[in-house]
Amino acid sequence: MSTGAPANSQGAGDHDTPPVDVGAIAQSLRPKASTAAVVLWWTIFTFLVFACIFPRPILIAIVWFYVVVLVWKRRERRARFHRNLAGFPCLSRATRVTPPKEWPHVTVLVPARDEEKNIDAAARSLLASSYPDLDVWFIDDHSTDQTPRILDTIQRDFPQVHVIHDPPVVEAWFGKSNALWQGVLQIEREQGQHRDRDDRYFLFVDADVMFEPEMLREAVALAERDRLDYLTVMPHLITKTLAEQFVLPTGWKGIAEGADHEHLNDPKSFPIGIGAFMLVRESTYYAFGGHKGLGQWHPEDTLMAAAVKHIGGRVGFAWTPDLMRVRFYENYRQVKNNTIRKMRIFFGDQLALPLSMMALRLSTTVMALPMIAAGVVPQLLSGNFNWTLMLLAIAGLVLYVDEAGEYKDVNKVAAFHPAIPWLHPISGLLRVWFAITFAGQIIANKPMEWRGRREFGAT
Repeated sequence: MSTGAPANSQGAGDHDTPPVDVGAIAQSLRPKASTAAVVLWWTIFTFLVFACIFPRPILIAIVWFYVVVLVWKRRERRARFHRNLAGFPCLSRATRVTPPKEWPHVTVLVPARDEEKNIDAAARSLLASSYPDLDVWFIDDHSTDQTPRILDTIQRDFPQVHVIHDPPVVEAWFGKSNALWQGVLQIEREQGQHRDRDDRYFLFVDADVMFEPEMLREAVALAERDRLDYLTVMPHLITKTLAEQFVLPTGWKGIAEGADHEHLNDPKSFPIGIGAFMLVRESTYYAFGGHKGLGQWHPEDTLMAAAVKHIGGRVGFAWTPDLMRVRFYENYRQVKNNTIRKMRIFFGDQLALPLSMMALRLSTTVMALPMIAAGVVPQLLSGNFNWTLMLLAIAGLVLYVDEAGEYKDVNKVAAFHPAIPWLHPISGLLRVWFAITFAGQIIANKPMEWRGRREFGAT
């Protein structure tokens, strides 16, 4: 079954006003970039540069104090990452979750806009699932490439597939939330609104995610076993180009690092949502207002988790090394544009943020090699040993090695070349450049764009 609908319709469906004020939740979750952080990190960076130019004993002593504190804080953060990986469920071929007595029905919704490179392989991997009670809805969100024709071919090959072409676009909504909500409305029109929603799930997945056949079984079994209303799963991140490998793995690690497996359902803990895979009980989805409540707010995955927690639902987080994988971007341009876009989505247009990001990266990643050079080169040129310069060089070496340690065990959640951790100063320079571009966009008041479409709504 294939449906089409005119664009630019203003209707958002016949549902009442969403019961959860997602806008208020979004505002409460947004981190505040402080002027104090900007001043602190630029002061540290300036001091490190000054110490390299004028390596006096008192200055080197202060440098060592900074290095010790930084390494200590980093070790705490890395320990949290390892605790979380051990504490959160791992879905893999090597382990199996006890299946439920009856498998609930799962309706998968996949928004797709200009996904011709990935959609065929990703869709067929999803449709090869061994899950016994499944139907799949693809929402072609006004694609301008071959995506519509690819989806029509897939629909002819698989009877459980439904395709919606060019759904109505609600003004001031973000594209992904709009497409998914229009898909939900179409399902209601065709299947009815009054079925038992407690025994059914919606699964929202991205159009570039690759699945192994048993992935859905394991995820649903976990949700049923732990009586979850919402489950998000971190797929294994695939990176190929250098730009991907320099920027994405540690950012992906940061999601698992920022979670707290012991207090995930604490109302005060930060919500974790990954748009690549979000399994939500239908009754819970409608209870917080679904994507109608999320339509004008970003990021919709984090806010969905927050909304579920807000109404008292139980949320879960899992990761997988081998049952699901995704490659988000394919080249430097995509990495840069989408990294900046995600920063703007999550933090808003706060100029203090990119300014502090620049100084942070300069002080923690980029300065390691200049410190080593400032300590070693003068000794080589003069032929004389100097303890002050040697301590400066060792401090730089400690920073360099410790930063490489940030990649320890990250290969459990992301793929990258073994040499990448030792080339991390390049990653630091890339992030500085991204922060400069980010600041330029804020100053120029440049709107966010995604695949040729300006994004509306409130971040």
